[in-house]
Amino acid sequence: MTTQYSTVIVFGPTGDVGSIAALEASKRGAKVWLAMRDPSKNIDGITKVQEQQGSFHRIQADLTNAESVKSAVQQSGAKAAYLYRVNGMEDSIQAMKDAGIEYVVFLSTSVILPSQDIRQIPQSDVIAYLHAKIEIALENASIAHTALRPAFFAGNVLRDLDRSKWPWEARVVHAHWPSDCIAPRDIGRVAGSVLVDRPSSTSKEIIYLAGPQLITSIEQWNIIKKVTGQTIEIVQLGPEEYTQELVSKGFAPPIVKDLVRYKGEVEIESFYPEQFYKEWVANTKKYSGYESTTFEEYIRARGLA
Repeated sequence: MTTQYSTVIVFGPTGDVGSIAALEASKRGAKVWLAMRDPSKNIDGITKVQEQQGSFHRIQADLTNAESVKSAVQQSGAKAAYLYRVNGMEDSIQAMKDAGIEYVVFLSTSVILPSQDIRQIPQSDVIAYLHAKIEIALENASIAHTALRPAFFAGNVLRDLDRSKWPWEARVVHAHWPSDCIAPRDIGRVAGSVLVDRPSSTSKEIIYLAGPQLITSIEQWNIIKKVTGQTIEIVQLGPEEYTQELVSKGFAPPIVKDLVRYKGEVEIESFYPEQFYKEWVANTKKYSGYESTTFEEYIRARGLA
């Protein structure tokens, strides 16, 4: 028999995934505590009306500050928590356990492949290693958890768009490498669903998630052109130039280099194993009840203009 939680705490509700996870948990009847470094901050994904009509409560907490996390959990009385990865949060995981959290939904990553032992991932695989550290910390703290491992976020493509130029300019690397473009809304819906309705009584559940289409960067931009009606010039950059541009925008160099390396060096079959991909796509409906969002639907919903 699975467990249902009537009170949950969501760390990072201002994020694209966290806000939807909070909304979905509320729809499923849970009291939802919104744990934020600054509780007065606006939450773009949750309107004031939604917050007023749902059972939401704001509370101060910083995942890099174990004492604030412990205090927030104790005040909320929650037994289940949603969280994402931030640097320096390992102590906060033990603090959650000490404060009464018995179950966590963690936003991990699909670059941790099904065949990999999380304790054997080398530090050179930066993205996988950093997320694996949190999964390991949850295991070490003996907190039952669901590790959500989504593939490539649909919104990633938009970071390559420069709307300050005319025509708009898309500056891309490895333009013919396909990705699944999963909508953050789909990830959040699954997160909120399994946060309230724990899918199993096992100590660890792993759920891979993927968007319903594998489409190249060129195909993604053609869809964006069609939806927006805008003229967009596609500029293909080399790995070094692309890396420098993202770093100049504030992205962490190790993360950017890893992303570029994946697309340039790793076989597509490694990221989307044929025997698993359809299952990953189907997991959105399996766990949340909602159909997967196509990339075109995602772009239309963004209202890009």
